[in-house]
Amino acid sequence: MKILVICPRRVGDVFLATSVIHALRSRYPNAQLDILVFGGTEAGVLSNQEVDNVISMPMRGSFGLHLRLILHHYRRYDISISLLPGDRPVLYAWLMGKKRYGTLITNKKYFWKKWALHNWVEFDGLSRHTLVMYHDIVADLVDGSKIAPQISEHLMEEETQIALFKHWVYKNRYVVMHLTPKFKYKEWPLSRWRFLIEACLEHDLGIVLTGMFDEQTLDGLKGLYADDPRVLNLLNQTSIDELVKIIRSANCYVGTDTAVTHMASATGIPTIAIFGPSSPLVWGPWPKGYLGGASAWSQIGSQTVGNVTLIQGLGLCVPCLQEGCSRQVNSVSDCLVELGPGRVLQAILSCLER
Repeated sequence: MKILVICPRRVGDVFLATSVIHALRSRYPNAQLDILVFGGTEAGVLSNQEVDNVISMPMRGSFGLHLRLILHHYRRYDISISLLPGDRPVLYAWLMGKKRYGTLITNKKYFWKKWALHNWVEFDGLSRHTLVMYHDIVADLVDGSKIAPQISEHLMEEETQIALFKHWVYKNRYVVMHLTPKFKYKEWPLSRWRFLIEACLEHDLGIVLTGMFDEQTLDGLKGLYADDPRVLNLLNQTSIDELVKIIRSANCYVGTDTAVTHMASATGIPTIAIFGPSSPLVWGPWPKGYLGGASAWSQIGSQTVGNVTLIQGLGLCVPCLQEGCSRQVNSVSDCLVELGPGRVLQAILSCLER
């Protein structure tokens, strides 16, 4: 049997798709199991050994390129599964699979998708967690109890090859701070991070700084606490696989609403997720071992479930479910700008006491 999972979106979406991959692999151990993603998001699979092939496609490519991709994989799969309701993933599911599963928006405009898919569920981006919706799509194919994104065992066991970390003397008690999400509207200001770093140093904690910055911003951060041996600056210096190896040995992780925060939660270490405009109910990091219902999270309020503490910005508009206050990805989110570091520090100290 050949199965194709289709998830052409962001790195975080691809990582969450490993939950479906794991459930399918458990149910069909001898199947060929492939995933189709956008080029540049392959890292979200995290070298997952349950995946046989990662097929990448350009987010914006020529018609000829997409045609060649379709012809190469046309009806090659016994089952194709679109985890997203967009036109392109549903179209690929129709063209590449003999039996098609997916999700769609029930609108007259998209009537053709009901025809293209043999089994479908209504897309729900408001009232249930993304992982739960993914599994609803394939409910008659998998064991529903296996809802959890997966990190390959070798990443949980192998030693990191980053020399700076291997020779760092504060590995026995440290916090990973991941400073950058992909989009500005999810950012927590650098001034808040600086205060948090200084407060953690007062408690004699080792700190590993990670994230990806543009070169101009990175130049201004190269000397960030460079004179303090307790701070290890790994900004722009780790692959996602290596970053997971460093996170899994930490005493605590702190990050915003980003793919790496989902990965940190999946390792099982105490994870602090800083949320602003996004819905925790739909996008909150899945706590390790959580076996609950539609979501681990409420829509509103800071909360702790399992190994994850979610700290939400304040304001009557939170969460607005929009891309920042200006409604575009490069917007600032006031709820994050105004979120003070004191609450985050208290969460870190609470994690260390567990």
